[in-house]
Amino acid sequence: MSNVYMSGSKTRYATRKSKTYQEGRSCDEKGCEVTLSKYNERNQCFVHYKFRAPRVRGHIDARTKK
Repeated sequence: MSNVYMSGSKTRYATRKSKTYQEGRSCDEKGCEVTLSKYNERNQCFVHYKFRAPRVRGHIDARTKK
């Protein structure tokens, strides 16, 4: 048999488990019955979550802000 396979090593350290939340939760928005993932920490689905757009045009210095 030829040497077709690559050799490798196992992870030598313990990997951290993903944080999970309660299963079977649904979106908080009225009338929305989307079941949220157990890995989603928010209470709204993607459609109803209010994303905040980052500032695109430079930095606001808090010391000079009135």
